[in-house]
Amino acid sequence: MDELTEYYTSLVEHIKASSDVEGRLIEFEFLNYILDLLSDAGEFDDYTIVEDGRDGAGRWLIDGYSFDANNFSLALFVTHLTSDDTPSTFAKRDIEPSLNRLIKFLDIALTEQYLPASFEPTSSCYQAAQYIRDKWSEVLSVKLILISNRPAAERMKEIEINDIEGRSCTVNLWDLKRIYNLESSRSEREEMVIDLREKPLPCLIAYESEGEKSILAVMPGDQLVSLYGQWGARLLEQNVRSFLQHKGKVNKGIRATILGDPTHFFAYNNGLTTTAQDVTIEYTKQGPKIVELKNLQIVNGGQTTASIYSAHAKDKADLSKVSVQMKLTVLSEEASLGLVSKISRFANSQNKVSDADLFSNHPYHVRLEEFSRRIWAPVRAGQSAQTHWFYERARGQYLDAQAYLTVSKRKQFQLLHPRAQLLTKTDVAKIMNSWDCLPHEVSKGAQKNFAKFAEQVDSRWEKDELSFNEAYFRQLIIRAWIFRSLEKAIMKEPWYSGYRANLVAYSIARLSEELRSQSFEWSNDILWRAQVVPNLLLKLLLDLAKEINYVLLADDRLIGNPSEYAKRTMFWEKVKHLDCNLTKVENLLISKEEAKRQFDAFKKMQKTDDGIHAQDKVFRADKRVWDEIERCLHEDDAATPSLIGILGMAKDPKKIPSEKQSAVLIKLLDRYADRLPLG
Repeated sequence: MDELTEYYTSLVEHIKASSDVEGRLIEFEFLNYILDLLSDAGEFDDYTIVEDGRDGAGRWLIDGYSFDANNFSLALFVTHLTSDDTPSTFAKRDIEPSLNRLIKFLDIALTEQYLPASFEPTSSCYQAAQYIRDKWSEVLSVKLILISNRPAAERMKEIEINDIEGRSCTVNLWDLKRIYNLESSRSEREEMVIDLREKPLPCLIAYESEGEKSILAVMPGDQLVSLYGQWGARLLEQNVRSFLQHKGKVNKGIRATILGDPTHFFAYNNGLTTTAQDVTIEYTKQGPKIVELKNLQIVNGGQTTASIYSAHAKDKADLSKVSVQMKLTVLSEEASLGLVSKISRFANSQNKVSDADLFSNHPYHVRLEEFSRRIWAPVRAGQSAQTHWFYERARGQYLDAQAYLTVSKRKQFQLLHPRAQLLTKTDVAKIMNSWDCLPHEVSKGAQKNFAKFAEQVDSRWEKDELSFNEAYFRQLIIRAWIFRSLEKAIMKEPWYSGYRANLVAYSIARLSEELRSQSFEWSNDILWRAQVVPNLLLKLLLDLAKEINYVLLADDRLIGNPSEYAKRTMFWEKVKHLDCNLTKVENLLISKEEAKRQFDAFKKMQKTDDGIHAQDKVFRADKRVWDEIERCLHEDDAATPSLIGILGMAKDPKKIPSEKQSAVLIKLLDRYADRLPLG
């Protein structure tokens, strides 16, 4: 059995099991799983699944939709699923009926004078049609995205499709091979190859060494717009702040220059700072020209890029006289470690980028990963042994851990690390922000919510990194367990009609808000040892979800589309006033004072663990590393007698630095990491 077939079998088994437990059609369980994956990978941020979007007569369908406010692109989703023992390939003729029905839904949404004549007003498909109609004036392009657990035929060419009411329309296929490549890759995103052969970019090579190139170029405004229109937020350094519309002084200035003085845009603007993993350059009589870029990222200049695109889209600005200077650093995968985040931080001058924006390499992830591999969760109902919750710090770790195991060893791994207990960074952000009373942030989508979460964690880490200890990890697992139990239970409620993600986040946030207001905390000891989520707790959350559902779908709601309404603080303020009675779960609660005493005990343990880890890391470091750090200190005129003395301890094989001395040495290692020899 090849790797792709093994992945198919594992994926189908997981989706079937999840579908049975949640009482959800397998198509939508599959779609939810893949859209979460693609959202984590930055393909889009927010999405809505339409669970009643299939016409019984087979005339139209829609399984989900998403709107990208950065490049004004509307994405419509449709699934193409099989449950066969082995995956068969599909060709263009196999998927055309689904695509035609998706286009028919869009046509009805745009042309039907009276939507209730086609869709039941209380249905999710009606909300989807109304949302598309309301947003249509902003839409510049349409993407029909077909998601399948079958591989596309090798000979299948790109599917061409006509424009829709003057908007460019493309078909984007996510087949089994493409999904597997993304999920099994160590990269956070799918590889992005930008072909510039039709319009090569003249450049000047300023510096070149093994693994690194520095290049200067001038990017025409219309070419930048074309790239951003195609790739959108994928071009922006992941987790760096999103476009601030035209509210900031800088953005308003950019727009004014584009519209009023485009010839001087180059002179006024700081330009783009970019990175790429590879570049293909052609040497012509006119000089070197860039013809291809791999994994281009704009690490500074996202505001400039999005402002130019917005001026083109909203103001119909003529960009023929607009050009932007571009500094490009090409780094091999090995050379890029640690450097891309530094380039992001040091190059940014127009709007402040905090360390939280560059969160992907934060030690918070390392600590959670270590806890998840070490700490056993108690045996749950339906399990025969203790298990781990597997925290995936980097994409593909879960699959990679099984890649070279025998069939029996792989089954054993999956028993100890159930796929249902896999946690990604965006999962953690969604769960923790819900419990921390930020449901409106959770409702904004995976990437925006993660950025908010990263900002808070970074701030808290700087103040008290010891608070991220074993108690924190256990609290995370308890919260994740309750969160996912509610996700499953809510699907079976007779009143449920969609918007699960919003209802779950708001129900948990409302309960958590009540705990805060009454100075209570959950008893982590009781919940950690419990076999199942206590029925009374789940019942309380479901009752809250029912009330929140009523408010979310009320005819007099202030924002027409429920998903958009859930993103607003005004909705959270309304939900805060719903009744929440803790009486029936009071045996699961402890006072804030008692919770703090328990947490402080774990902080002391974490301090001891950190000291041991620091000593071990110092002990394992090569003597040449400490020699190089000493040289750097002298070079920076920072070589105090105290530091030189501690370095002497590290270099002496007969001496062992204390925990405090080891902590100082670890900080020196971090400070000079980019100036130390690799390996």
